[in-house]
Amino acid sequence: MLNLPRAARFRRFALAGAALLLGMAGASHAMAVSVERLQGVPFLVALDCAVPAPADAQQVRIEAPPEGWPAWSQSVLVLDAPPGLVTIRRGDEVRCGLSFDARSTDARLRSGTGTQLNPAPGSREPIIVTAPSNRWLGWAMTIRYGDAAAVQREDTLRFALRIGGFAVLIAMVLSSLLLFGNVRDRASLVFAATIAAFSLWIGLRTGLAAWPRPWIDSPDWVHGAILTLPPLAMAGICSVAITHSRAERVFPHLRWSHWIVGMLALLAILGWFLWPPGRELVYPALRGFAVLMLMVLLPLMAYVLYRGYRGALAVLIGLLPPLLSVGPMYDDWLRAWRSEAMLLAGAWFAITMTVAMSLRIGALRRQRDQLRALAERDALTGLPNRRALAEVLPRRIDEARAQGRPLSVVFADLDRFKAINDQYGHAVGDEVLVETARRLGEHLRGGEIAARHGGEEFVLLLPGADGARALAAAERIRAAMALTPIETSAGPLAVTASFGVATLSDGDTDAHGDALVARADAAMYRAKQAGRNRVEAAADRNRAAAVRERHPPGVARR
Repeated sequence: MLNLPRAARFRRFALAGAALLLGMAGASHAMAVSVERLQGVPFLVALDCAVPAPADAQQVRIEAPPEGWPAWSQSVLVLDAPPGLVTIRRGDEVRCGLSFDARSTDARLRSGTGTQLNPAPGSREPIIVTAPSNRWLGWAMTIRYGDAAAVQREDTLRFALRIGGFAVLIAMVLSSLLLFGNVRDRASLVFAATIAAFSLWIGLRTGLAAWPRPWIDSPDWVHGAILTLPPLAMAGICSVAITHSRAERVFPHLRWSHWIVGMLALLAILGWFLWPPGRELVYPALRGFAVLMLMVLLPLMAYVLYRGYRGALAVLIGLLPPLLSVGPMYDDWLRAWRSEAMLLAGAWFAITMTVAMSLRIGALRRQRDQLRALAERDALTGLPNRRALAEVLPRRIDEARAQGRPLSVVFADLDRFKAINDQYGHAVGDEVLVETARRLGEHLRGGEIAARHGGEEFVLLLPGADGARALAAAERIRAAMALTPIETSAGPLAVTASFGVATLSDGDTDAHGDALVARADAAMYRAKQAGRNRVEAAADRNRAAAVRERHPPGVARR
């Protein structure tokens, strides 16, 4: 198969390189800004922990053990707290921090807002945790407390899982953007937007967005992002699943599903902004819709897989962990680790969909290559056709000039081929053409090309061959064809050919592919006039042009 034109390959590599450079520049800028901010702003933010809690604030009371608090330090870690001020109090000992700003929290605990307390041994004063209301977010905060070393070990594990999962998500976003820049596949762009929306949401949800300083400084904006990003992510997941599974081929009406889920996502977002009393229902409704969507997609993918579309298998494998993380296990087994479970489920979905997308694009490329091979190959002989020769020859001429090497073209035409067709039929004529193509291929060396120019005409492209060597090669082929009859269904037939040879010389700075083939064609025509079954070298370009005008290419020679 022949390669893409140089300009098309350059554009694709340029787009892929630009996407990679853009992603690297964005990451570098974010890191530089973060370092600059950390250097210019103290790590700890001054907060007034004595501010009265709002009337609708959450409050959790942690009672001391029956024997009182032990003699060692106690750590308290508040996870999944809504954006705002979190206060941890035990008697007169008070600690507080902003759940969305890591600069205001205890640096020993990274996965949430926490602190370390030192109660007097045997004291029984409870620990009281106060956090903003979660009526809009639909999930309850999780509190981990106990021995300081044990809580810190758990906190380190949580933070490592979150960083690792988030890194996978970002890598998948960049990979899909590179694929989009390379192949311009709309599904790749939708997938990148979907994973980007989920990544930002899970970063806000898990508190990663608080490091090293808040990505979004306003609690109200954090609330808005947490509520508006899930509908976009769910719409994208539905669209990606249907696209990669080929479900539209089984159910053609599913092509409207992309628009339907998009409109539902838009309505959910507008409902949050335009209907304040209903904000408390938005997140529970979204979670219920997510479960319903996954419960519908799973049997749909199973049926599509049953119908023979193997892309649905990757979608099935990718959807199972998200279903478990937002379904029955959400409030039971995964209650203490729900954020990590959702993050890892999203990373798993991103990985499996990236694999599915790569397989899908690979299949599309193979189909494209097959179509190109059919378009650039002669169906009868299997040789490159005239179109393929027109793409390859200019590149070979440029390479020969750049490397200072010779290049020759041999134009071959079967003698009295029309008589063979008239006497024995076109089927026998096709047998002659196929055998001629095979014999031409036997005499080629590495890098040399034989192409069918049309009818009974063939062109040989000989890079690195000067005029003398090209004449010798043409003579060997002519002699072999003349000495060995071609076996056909009508019996052995003696078939000869006439050859014309043209060579790209150092002075041909204005020569191009068509001109070189025209000179070889003119030389072949002189071989016909001289009695056929001969090899002739090309004349000068002016004479070749005059002969070409009298005898245009493609006219059958007898």
